[in-house]
Amino acid sequence: MQNPKVSVLLIVKNALPLLVGALNSLKLQTFKDFEIIAADGGSSDGTLDVLHQARDQLPLRIASESDHSLADGAAKTIPHTAGDIIGTLCADERYYPKTLEQVVRWFAAEPGAVMCGGRVDFVDECGKVIDSHLTAPFNLSAHLACEVVPSDLTSFFNRRMLGEDFHYDTSVPTCPDYEFWARLGLRFPASAFKRYDVSVAQAYRTRDSMSFRAESFAQFCHDKLTHLNNLLAKGYIRDNAEAVRRRSSAGIHMWAAEQLSYVEHNHPDILAHCAAAAAYDRAYERIGRFVAATGKARYDAASGTVTRIISDKPGPRVSTVGEFTRFTPTANADGATILEEKPLTVRTGQSAWGYSMEISKSRLRAVKGALRARFRGGQFWGRLDLEVIEGCVGIGKIEQEQNLVAEQVFRQSDGRTVAFIALGEKASPATRLMVRSGGHPSSVLRLYSAELLHDPERNIGVVAPIE
Repeated sequence: MQNPKVSVLLIVKNALPLLVGALNSLKLQTFKDFEIIAADGGSSDGTLDVLHQARDQLPLRIASESDHSLADGAAKTIPHTAGDIIGTLCADERYYPKTLEQVVRWFAAEPGAVMCGGRVDFVDECGKVIDSHLTAPFNLSAHLACEVVPSDLTSFFNRRMLGEDFHYDTSVPTCPDYEFWARLGLRFPASAFKRYDVSVAQAYRTRDSMSFRAESFAQFCHDKLTHLNNLLAKGYIRDNAEAVRRRSSAGIHMWAAEQLSYVEHNHPDILAHCAAAAAYDRAYERIGRFVAATGKARYDAASGTVTRIISDKPGPRVSTVGEFTRFTPTANADGATILEEKPLTVRTGQSAWGYSMEISKSRLRAVKGALRARFRGGQFWGRLDLEVIEGCVGIGKIEQEQNLVAEQVFRQSDGRTVAFIALGEKASPATRLMVRSGGHPSSVLRLYSAELLHDPERNIGVVAPIE
């Protein structure tokens, strides 16, 4: 591809103050032959004023009108683009200065590519990089089942190759990218999608993003299922269509369960999504792996039944029966260290999800003789009074082969929190918890107390699928 022009679709609505950072990243581009088409969905917070001011320094055109959805807003900008290469940017995202220059070089080397893309770096509220992700090579089956979710931010498309296929389905409110990527995957071979291990953009990982709001996932799940069924109804998928529908539908529900678990670990819809996945394809291995990792349920693949074995939180009859007394930085945890003894303050390792500190040696107060009967039945919990001072921290129970179950993720924005970690029906001095970076390297956790609780009651039973 010789001397290409690049178009950047900038999708915004009431985007202040984040929009300023996105525009600044465009001003810093070393490649200059590009245009920006800003789709404003009818902002009322001054977003339009900022866009108009930016036209003095950027090749920017504005299309401002009320839209019904993200897909609707993006679709309205596409007919106005003149670029051979097209990328998409939102207000909470930023390109690196050489991003467009790099993308043009990729397409020069691969003129027949449908897509060229790179890695995304996630940043916190202060702009510090806390994690990085490179999407796996594109695979249509994995995409349909949401096993691999391509990054739109770091994907740039060859307008000449796509032709009339460069459009979004505006009949469904959200997740237009699901249908778009599926349509491309049905038309082009996987080799036409090029992904390079080079960081090309940053995205905020905060609760301001719709993708990190628990209340959004019911809509996301519904809309992805609608997109899937629309593709099937239009005849895009002919071979083994019913098997594809069942496996992909199960995968969509498991994607929702996984994302919800990260965003809000005790959300009641998590196991309900697992049950819904089982209703579509009970042999789907992803269900059993995830349910086991929650530490709160069991999955019977023969019957497709998800059974809750532990409550989401202790009941009113819970009592304190011991304490955790040993706190040890793990071996090979680069940078993990205890900063203060009282209250215990620890810095996690430099890996985004690296194990950092073991909490162990639970001392039971009364477990011998007749008193042991007190702890028959029911379930045990770890009660942690904690505060994340910096970054993001994950805490879960260590099981065999150092696997974590019942893990919960805590953020600086949560403030001081009392957390309950499910430990199961049995607890002993060998019971261990693990602290690790929760996607944010070198986080700081302050632990005020760590107690062992016993609840004589358990909220158990078969989980109904989400409607």
